[in-house]
Amino acid sequence: MEYSTLTKSGKLRKRHLPAMYVDTSVLVEYWMTEGMEAANMVQDPPLEKLDSRVHQTVRDLLKSDKRIGKMTEVRKKLHFERVQVAPVVSPASLLEFMEWHAESGFKQVASEASNVMFIQKRSKKQLGHWLKKTLKWRRAEVKKLKRLGKSTSLSTGLGELMDATWLNSSFAYAHGFHGLLHVDIVNFNLTTLKAWQEPSAYAYLQLGLADVLHILFAQHLGCQYIASFDSDFVRVKDIIKEEAGISVLSTPEEILAVL
Repeated sequence: MEYSTLTKSGKLRKRHLPAMYVDTSVLVEYWMTEGMEAANMVQDPPLEKLDSRVHQTVRDLLKSDKRIGKMTEVRKKLHFERVQVAPVVSPASLLEFMEWHAESGFKQVASEASNVMFIQKRSKKQLGHWLKKTLKWRRAEVKKLKRLGKSTSLSTGLGELMDATWLNSSFAYAHGFHGLLHVDIVNFNLTTLKAWQEPSAYAYLQLGLADVLHILFAQHLGCQYIASFDSDFVRVKDIIKEEAGISVLSTPEEILAVL
């Protein structure tokens, strides 16, 4: 894959690197370790004072987990070191991540306001119903604020809930997704004839449509690797290698090894 980076002098430099397709399961864990890669960097004292002690304790507990620790190493490498593989994120992974983010954000806020077990037991359909109401009520609230001549950025409960559940693109690209390359899928065709060929093996082996599309997109982009923690990918990694010539990286250690 060819992409451009800025040199210290501000000039564009083209680089040719093997590409690693980052699926949603890896994208989620990459996002969850946001900020941990800079744990040893000096922080401004005012920010430290504002930080909750219990939040810092939880972060310390999370960092002690081996898997999270390794994902933090992945972030460090992609942030601060020269890598040998370009990690790419497709619109498909991005959309699936948005779904996860909305669910995760709502459950976190709702568990703080209600009973954790009650929220965790609700189905995705029920969650979608609540999120639809949130969006509908917030739109009505914004219209009302405009009619009253008030700023739509006025802090309200609905506004805060939307902030917690709707993915902020500015934060995502500057922080959560920093270090990853976001690519477009263009000139992609999936014909009936194509479906009867290579993808039919994936369907036969019980891979869902979303997973099949991830493989086809990775192939279309010319990726040599797919990074996925999804057990279905792990189960058929030999078939993916045989059919598409793409190696599945199923652990943070395997990702680090190629980076």
